[in-house]
Amino acid sequence: MMKYCKKCLYPDTKPQLEFNSDGICSACTNVKMKEEIDWDKKRKEFVQILEKYTDKDGKNYDCIIPVSGGKDSMYQTYVMKEEFGLNPLVINFHPLDQTDVGKKNLESLKKIGVDCIEFSPNPNVYQKLAKYGLTELGDFQWPEHIGIFTVPVQIAVKYKIPLIIWGENPQLEYGQPTDINKDTILDREWNEKNGGYFLDKIKPEHMTKYGFEVKDLKPYLYPSDDEIKKVGVTGVFLGTYIKWDIFKQLEFVKTLGFSENDEIREGTYDRWENLDVYFSVFHDYFKFLKYGFGRTTDHVSIEIRYGKMTREKGIELIKKHEGKIPQKYLKEFLNAAAITMNEFEEICDKFTSKELFQTDQDGKLVKDKEGNLTLKKEIT
Repeated sequence: MMKYCKKCLYPDTKPQLEFNSDGICSACTNVKMKEEIDWDKKRKEFVQILEKYTDKDGKNYDCIIPVSGGKDSMYQTYVMKEEFGLNPLVINFHPLDQTDVGKKNLESLKKIGVDCIEFSPNPNVYQKLAKYGLTELGDFQWPEHIGIFTVPVQIAVKYKIPLIIWGENPQLEYGQPTDINKDTILDREWNEKNGGYFLDKIKPEHMTKYGFEVKDLKPYLYPSDDEIKKVGVTGVFLGTYIKWDIFKQLEFVKTLGFSENDEIREGTYDRWENLDVYFSVFHDYFKFLKYGFGRTTDHVSIEIRYGKMTREKGIELIKKHEGKIPQKYLKEFLNAAAITMNEFEEICDKFTSKELFQTDQDGKLVKDKEGNLTLKKEIT
């Protein structure tokens, strides 16, 4: 049975989350820890890092910033450019299902005054990888995740730019392992700790089954450890050195041209998160099937931790928005994945945890007339 944090609403099924003896999750305890950090000292540490890694003669870029065009991307680009006076190269791995507001926000980000490489992957190869991700891993956005982690590192190696600046610190914001900042060299071990998005996890028999050719997969191949260490490619989270407050930052980036969604996305209640791609709602739905929680839980838990929402209100929003099959872009999603609705339902069942959801006496998942599931334990 799922156990929920007594402060926010994260369940114990969330990967890498820990609970203390009082039933409080590590995301909550780590956010509280932010109040005890000497941020002036951390900022000085960051300046020392910049002095070590940034270009001294002005002939190269000072750092790389991987960006999506979301609120965090715009904030970290502004901070590095305007507050620290660096000349960053921003890298965008261009998803095939990018939204209009996502495109608009990326253009606003560029106007901060930075050079930007937009990497547009071969759509035919991307779709094959996406179908593989969906059917074998339950993650249609798998190639996008690989690209986000891989292409910036490839460019860092190619152009000998050793410093990569990521945004929020996952340890402090979401309760991931406390050693996430100990090792900053972006080798395979680092990648494994931060998602493990490697193309070589594809089994040899799947190369033929899905029509992959090695020559087409170069954008998704993570550089070797030797290549990374030769350049000294290092990654740091800006949120480790600057106190991260997504709500204050949201209001600030609006002054830079950041736009929210015109509509509320399925699976949540806000207009400012994950607005750059259409099919992220299906990624969130599969997370719900695997772990019993989705995007609404993420959002209300953040607001609870920042004191902007009560736990009771969070439960109300989760019950209202979470766990329903996304309908608005379902037809487009099925076309992109080249599957039928029956095949979609079979894939959903394949990745659904029967330990978390109600089943009948024959062990089959219980569904309502829309095909939605019910958790065995109602959120409390």
